[in-house]
Amino acid sequence: MRRFVRLLFVVVLPALLFAQDFWVDLERLKDEISERGKQMEYVYGLTDDIGHRLTGSPGAEKAENAVVDWLKALGLENVRKEPFRMEARWSRGTASAQIMSPVSRALTVASYTWTPSTPGTGVQGHLVDGGTGKPEDIAAVKSRMRGAIVLVAPAGVTLDEVIGNFYRTPLYVEECAKAGALAVLIASDKERTLLYTAPVSFNAKISPVAALAIAREDVELLRRLLNRPAKPGSTSDVRIRVAVKNTVDSPFLANNVFGEIQGSEKSEEVILLGAHLDSNDLGPGALDNAAGCAALLETARAIKALGLQPKRTIRFVFFMGEEEGMIGSTEYVKRHLAEMDNFVTNITMDIGAGRPLGWFSMGRTDLDPEIRAFMESQLYHPDSVMIVNAAFAATDNAAFMAAGVPNLVLLQDDASYFPVHHTAADTPDKIVLEDFTACVTTVAMTAYLIASQEERFGRRLTQSEIEDMMNASKIEYQWRAANIWPLQ
Repeated sequence: MRRFVRLLFVVVLPALLFAQDFWVDLERLKDEISERGKQMEYVYGLTDDIGHRLTGSPGAEKAENAVVDWLKALGLENVRKEPFRMEARWSRGTASAQIMSPVSRALTVASYTWTPSTPGTGVQGHLVDGGTGKPEDIAAVKSRMRGAIVLVAPAGVTLDEVIGNFYRTPLYVEECAKAGALAVLIASDKERTLLYTAPVSFNAKISPVAALAIAREDVELLRRLLNRPAKPGSTSDVRIRVAVKNTVDSPFLANNVFGEIQGSEKSEEVILLGAHLDSNDLGPGALDNAAGCAALLETARAIKALGLQPKRTIRFVFFMGEEEGMIGSTEYVKRHLAEMDNFVTNITMDIGAGRPLGWFSMGRTDLDPEIRAFMESQLYHPDSVMIVNAAFAATDNAAFMAAGVPNLVLLQDDASYFPVHHTAADTPDKIVLEDFTACVTTVAMTAYLIASQEERFGRRLTQSEIEDMMNASKIEYQWRAANIWPLQ
């Protein structure tokens, strides 16, 4: 009783909405995860045991089966796979690039995913500097691109800039291809020759021309050579040879995987916990996004281990095809669009394992009072105080946002995330257990709280409200580029 009285004065408004037992259960849930959590075991299973999980790869299939087995072993209900179509299966082969003149030097490169092979034994051409890849940079050198290798170095390190580059890449690669370029070299934004790769085009469409990541140190070398004054009797041209051999196969079916903890009173209302199961293929994807998947699995384990029973159904969904443009989650929403009125909220974790800082509300200011109320509980991590209303389409919440469902994306310290994002260095040793555990408990407590409170969290937006939010946040371009909008 003393514990309840203490919580009553600390939490104030939220505590008035729940019985004493609820706050005891919430504290038990936090303790269970902190003291007996298996979140790192799930991370190791997905990364050390399986490895990369590029959609359509053997690792992806193993991961789908592993999650099915874990969910069944935990005693969840309605565990199953739900297939969706991918336009092409892709697997990495070899990629190389060399400076042919004015010096001879091998370059550090890796093929972007869903990039085709180069013809024959490779292509060779003069180097053209495409700047940052912005429309004006490409337009300035387009006349020199026929028969060329184009170098692009996207600028920016913030989340908004990274997302902007993500959506700009398919456009400038296509513009270069139409202008007659033979290949595109895209500067990695990582240090110490780490290579960042991603799909060139959305929806698993094959790129119109070979695109390769190139180490930033080599970018500086190439630009020094381009800017070097020509010696008498020589040319200032820099010539590059690129050779890529990848495997492209026919369309196939990938699978989202999900299971449920059924609600005791309002089982038709669903709190969806989502994370993407697929990864890029240079590394095992520990932060992106084995960490998010492990958070879902540990949430399910802890709730079942304590015998807790939420009022509403908690559905755990592991999406495939996120790295190719949120394909699995978009197909999930379109397939279940008629049921969206029953979806109370979508909770997503996909920014690594850094400590929780609060929540993105994805263009919704009306949710702020409710979010702030449960964040003010002393059970939450003390740094979890921020609400960011910005909207973006860069993870599996995007289609739910377009359907008007309230969205919560965990806002995290990303200091450990972006330096290794989509690289070979995205490995489990980058996870600080204390910070990661704080993320897991935040996700678990929030899901259980929303599933158990008497009043429904938020509300679904009307079509006109969705369009108003879309226009205000300027997200329509992202939704259309990723084939999210219009939802049909």
